[in-house]
Amino acid sequence: MMKWKIILFLLLLPAFINAQDIHFSQFNRSYLNLNPALGGSFNGDYRVNGNFRNQWSSISEPYQTFSFAGDARHLINAVPNLNLGFVVSNDKAGVGDLQSSMFLLNISYIHPLNYDSTWALKGGIQTGINSRSINYNAFSFDNQFQGGQFNSQLSNGENFSNNTLTNFALNAGLSVEYLMDTRREFEMGISFFNLNQADQSFEGDAEPLDLRSTLFIESEQYLTEKLDILPALLYSSQGEFNELVLGTNFRYYMSNSSYYKRNLYLGLWWRTDDAIIPSAGMDYNQWHFGLSYDINISSLDVASNQRGGLEIAVTYIFQQFKPSVRNYKKCPKFL
Repeated sequence: MMKWKIILFLLLLPAFINAQDIHFSQFNRSYLNLNPALGGSFNGDYRVNGNFRNQWSSISEPYQTFSFAGDARHLINAVPNLNLGFVVSNDKAGVGDLQSSMFLLNISYIHPLNYDSTWALKGGIQTGINSRSINYNAFSFDNQFQGGQFNSQLSNGENFSNNTLTNFALNAGLSVEYLMDTRREFEMGISFFNLNQADQSFEGDAEPLDLRSTLFIESEQYLTEKLDILPALLYSSQGEFNELVLGTNFRYYMSNSSYYKRNLYLGLWWRTDDAIIPSAGMDYNQWHFGLSYDINISSLDVASNQRGGLEIAVTYIFQQFKPSVRNYKKCPKFL
């Protein structure tokens, strides 16, 4: 039995490392997964955002991550700068079908720091549940081989006491934004995930999920009448592991009126010691689409053949029409 527990651990090791927390190469298009303080940081009334990542399908079972989020601005009239949202995500990793699912509620607040609101301090909290599961039937064991042939109907001879876990989750973040004008801005934020460090062990001693801290820096800068540059950086650290992603998108304005928005994006990103990431995107009225692909350049490229992960991001912003009301003086009525 001990031999198979060791083999099981080795088979699942890549999954445990990568499934600690979900991550996206297009971190700047996955707002509430980047920082809880970013809830309500958009022009409109409601925003929905979806992200999908398919990684390492050329090696074994693909690692797939899906996230769906929504947030709303100023829902409570008594607290106009309070924003509410939610995040639902699922991450599937490795041949053991290790899955992590989350449902989180997001509360954020935007506080202007000066009279014209060009400077703003944002804070946010996420709380909810995190559920993990593993499928032991996805593995094969000695007891299931009969006459040199594998028979899944035979018992594996192992006694696994638990294959699901459900824990409380708590995340928090802060950011500072500076709006110079409509096409020049800067934002920097820090966030902390897994503040309660919930137990992630299916068997034996407790294994707390490591605290993950992230720092992001984003900017939008005017270049020409038709072109902006959007550099960004993400540094994330969790336990013994860290990640640095940096690069830029360029935005080309085809049309940017309030009723007819057509913008194109092209970018290039680098995850240090791991991947080069070309990206593209488009604004189509209230829709925003993003596409990227990780080209693996790490020591894993022998197995991956430089292939990494495909990522898709979609965002839609609802903006209600608010008619202006003008009060005119009533003309005197003469009889």
